[in-house]
Amino acid sequence: MSLSAVSLRLSAVFVCCLLWQPALFGDEAEQFFEQQIRPLLAEKCVGCHGATKQSGGLRLDSREAILRGGDTGPAAIVGDVSGSLLVQAVRYDGDLQMPPEQPLSNPQRDALAQWVRLGLPWPAATGMLRSVGPDAAVSHWAFQPVTDPAVPSADVALVKTPVDAFILQGLARQGLQLSPEADRRTLIRRLYMTVTGLPPTAAQVQAFVDDPSERAYEDLVERLLQSPEYGQHWARHWLDIARYSDTKGYVYGREERFWVHAWNYRDWVVSALNADMPYDRFLLLQIAADQVPDRGDGDLAAMGFLTLGRRFLGVRRDIIDDQIDVVCRGTMALTVGCARCHDHKYDPIPTADYYSLYGVFDSSREFLAELPAGEGSEGSVAEQEFRRAFAEKVSAGQQLLTQRRALTAGRVRERVEDYLRAQLDLGRYPEAGFDQILAATDLLPSFVHRWRDYLRQAEQRGDPLFVIWHAYRSLPPQQYAERSAAVLTELRDGGRLTNTRLSAAFLKAPGSFDDVIRGYAALFRAVDAEWQSEQQRAQQAGAVLPTALSDADSEAVRLVLYGAGQPCFVPDEPICSTEYDFDSGVCNELWKQQVELDRLILNAPSQPRFAVVLRDRAQPVTPRIFVRGNPAQQAADVPRQFLALLSGSERRPFQQGSGRLELAQRITDPANPLTARVMVNRVWAWHFGRGLASSLGDFGLRAERPSHPELLDWLTTRFVEGGWSLRSLHRQLLLSATFRQSSGELSDERQQQQAMTVDPANVLLWRMNLHRLSFEELRDAMLQVAGSLDRRSGGRAQDLFQAPYPVRRTLYGLVDRQFFPGTLRMFDFANPDLHIPQRSETTVPQQALFLMNHPLVLEQVRQLAKRVQESDASKQQDPQIQHEQQVRQLFREVLQRDPGADELTEALALLATEQPEQSPPRLTAGDWSYGYGSVNETTGQLQGFQLLPHFTGTSWQGGATHPDGKLGWVQLSAQGGHPGNDRQHAAVRRWTAPRKLRLTLKQQLQHEPEVGDGIRVFVISSRRGVLQSQRLFHQRSEGELQSVEVEAGETLDFLVDIGDQLNSDQYLWRVELLEEGAGESATVWNSELDFPLPPNPSLTPLEQLAQVLLCSNEFLFVD
Repeated sequence: MSLSAVSLRLSAVFVCCLLWQPALFGDEAEQFFEQQIRPLLAEKCVGCHGATKQSGGLRLDSREAILRGGDTGPAAIVGDVSGSLLVQAVRYDGDLQMPPEQPLSNPQRDALAQWVRLGLPWPAATGMLRSVGPDAAVSHWAFQPVTDPAVPSADVALVKTPVDAFILQGLARQGLQLSPEADRRTLIRRLYMTVTGLPPTAAQVQAFVDDPSERAYEDLVERLLQSPEYGQHWARHWLDIARYSDTKGYVYGREERFWVHAWNYRDWVVSALNADMPYDRFLLLQIAADQVPDRGDGDLAAMGFLTLGRRFLGVRRDIIDDQIDVVCRGTMALTVGCARCHDHKYDPIPTADYYSLYGVFDSSREFLAELPAGEGSEGSVAEQEFRRAFAEKVSAGQQLLTQRRALTAGRVRERVEDYLRAQLDLGRYPEAGFDQILAATDLLPSFVHRWRDYLRQAEQRGDPLFVIWHAYRSLPPQQYAERSAAVLTELRDGGRLTNTRLSAAFLKAPGSFDDVIRGYAALFRAVDAEWQSEQQRAQQAGAVLPTALSDADSEAVRLVLYGAGQPCFVPDEPICSTEYDFDSGVCNELWKQQVELDRLILNAPSQPRFAVVLRDRAQPVTPRIFVRGNPAQQAADVPRQFLALLSGSERRPFQQGSGRLELAQRITDPANPLTARVMVNRVWAWHFGRGLASSLGDFGLRAERPSHPELLDWLTTRFVEGGWSLRSLHRQLLLSATFRQSSGELSDERQQQQAMTVDPANVLLWRMNLHRLSFEELRDAMLQVAGSLDRRSGGRAQDLFQAPYPVRRTLYGLVDRQFFPGTLRMFDFANPDLHIPQRSETTVPQQALFLMNHPLVLEQVRQLAKRVQESDASKQQDPQIQHEQQVRQLFREVLQRDPGADELTEALALLATEQPEQSPPRLTAGDWSYGYGSVNETTGQLQGFQLLPHFTGTSWQGGATHPDGKLGWVQLSAQGGHPGNDRQHAAVRRWTAPRKLRLTLKQQLQHEPEVGDGIRVFVISSRRGVLQSQRLFHQRSEGELQSVEVEAGETLDFLVDIGDQLNSDQYLWRVELLEEGAGESATVWNSELDFPLPPNPSLTPLEQLAQVLLCSNEFLFVD
């Protein structure tokens, strides 16, 4: 090393920042490309400027081709909209006008301009575009049956598993070969990280290096695959696909935003992987565990796969769309969701197929299900107390729901005439939406639509009770006078008027359709009165209440009003499924009950285990196509059935309930060419850094052909034949020579040059790819080498970024999709709203700043240095020997090796530097204290002052989390603070006079937010009462009080409480107290400068060295 000791720390961090391998674009740019640019280029441009045809020498099927351009130069210049020929051409500026047949729309032109402005983002997984023809699906590789190709012949000395034979065949065609096997230190670190997500210890590395057994590597693979850490690490891959989150996203205040079951789903995934559950069963349980007869006790937790998505403010069609997407993309890499509004633009997926699946999920509803108690909690006092409280809440909630269902159904029956009349003006009653506020006197849109659907189905099945309705509904109003009597006669003479009650209700031909509505309403009222009368007579006589009317025709009418699944019926389902079946007041009332139940579960010390599952409705839904995705424009019925693309000539509608179990069975059918292929490709990518097929999330027509299609099919065949065992698949890959090869440059310069020329992206795998640690791997590795890692598995999530920082694996950290931590976003953590089979890799300066400055990192740096200081390495008497031993131990702990000679020299020089002394606190700092209390507005005195108990290093507050569960929002920092939740918890910055003084008090106050109702501000003397008070709302205030006389021990309290309500009450308040009459020796107290300093702000030289190693590329990369 040639770096000086002074620059060692900074250089390591910034080299890390510069060398971390970037992907070009983040999630938002990738989404913009996929939604706006890719479809446009493929549909409008690639046909004439692609692989088969290059008009003007120009190709537009890859970013490189666009930048290279054609006969007239580059098609686009990064960031230069006006100078890019592509933009000029689509704007028809000058002679160049493309496309020539029909100009692009203005939004399409604007999208291309924005794309150029953004730098032409083109996700690495996209590859080259191609024009999609109508026959492309017939020959598309991913839709073909999986084959079982023969293993190519190869040099047995080079082949560890059949995988190598396929890879060697591809390399040989290009005159390439595998790189030499990596050394054992590299292999063990590579294996540990890819299988467990944790680095090995120095002792484990040394034991493996020294192991003389020929099976040392094989035994290590097996040991790691059997370790509990395997399931924890690989669960994270699946949770990225399942768009896992502990929260629901944005919800109204009436609904609890945390899921009660999220962590149980996460723990089920871990357990399933550690048990090597067959992958087909793994999927089956996640889609239809409620219908699998031989499921295990805890397998209902698997259904979190379907029930953990964003809540979309309760809009059911969006929730179902999310479920379709996670099932189809998550299991088969098919973007079926693109067919929601129109036939898929690329893949053979018509809109009808989308709504066939929509019907499956619309025929299911969410329910809370108890799971077996966790180990050790069953029978505990806490568990018993929870069970008692839970039973009470469930009983009270069910009782309230029953009452409100009956109340609502009664109101609907009372207003049948209004609901029937509403069928003439359906546009007034929008589909369920989060923006509807409904009074008890309003017609409920959900029941308007229920009547609409019921009447339509009645017409389809020829229901005799509604023949008059449908006959006159089709009669134009101007023909009533002429045709009405004839229509009624035709119905009677044709034998269609078979219900005697209906016939009696329409003895006279209606003069308008309004007469039809009134006639039906009168019929329903009459039959309802008869039913109520029979119920009352039986009740008065003490007899068994009747369950039906004795007259069959009357009973047919009664069932419309009271029958389950009929248009006046409120389903007995949780409020999350029925919230739009109630007026807003009842809805809020029911949600309040649900929130109390949810919070009881969430806050229970025993951590009770629950799942949210789907269950089939008694009567499945027959779905209809929504024209352009609009539920207000419904077209033809479609059956609930599997995708035509994957069904062949034997396609039949689902027969069992919703069809969800049959859907799961079709997805996991070995004959399905996608499911196993997709998972094999993903596992390959998660080990090698790139899939055999580059697109992990889309196997449709836009997906490039795999680099090794025969290998992909051979592995897929073995995977299915081997019982869908993921462990067996891992063994095939990890034991291969391909996985074991070195990732460095080839020693032969000519071979290296040839490889870089032929295959610069290493698609053919002539060497192993580097792997940059994910955020989880980085944090967990830091915890492990620092000796802090808590290896306990399971349980509730913890906030990773709230001090005191948890030390469990990152898998058990809180994922909040609504308030997604900036640190996770910065390190490319999977977006919990999207299906993410492969994460982006970006490089931004904030990553280096996090490693240098974040308290979470510094805490582990100090802990690592403390381990070294407390070890035998620090017991040497000679400082030089002691320092050398400390350096060696640090290198072994972090990098699992000894330092080189230059590294040792530089590190020793760093340890020899003197640590700068921390600035002592100001002498005036001790005169301040920080707490809470309240103003007695009668006496003008502060009462109930208590010190705030917790200091974070930057603020005083109620506890480690903010807001605190007991003291709420109250907080004080150097610059200002936040009052508590009520006026009994005002924020109080107290100054105590050290002696008798005369003071000038200067202050600057600011309340910044534009919302809420502001704050109240007081300056209170313990001797004289209120010196000053004011209200502040979205304004600044400056002031000065002169000649304020105080006695020794007297206090001045600078107090802030809420206005009339708690809302956006944060404030800034700078106070200066200047001693008068003391000349140059006058004391000045300053609320900002006197505020406590964070403890131990600077690192010792040993801690600095520990941080350098944790920030080094060697630690942050595998290989």
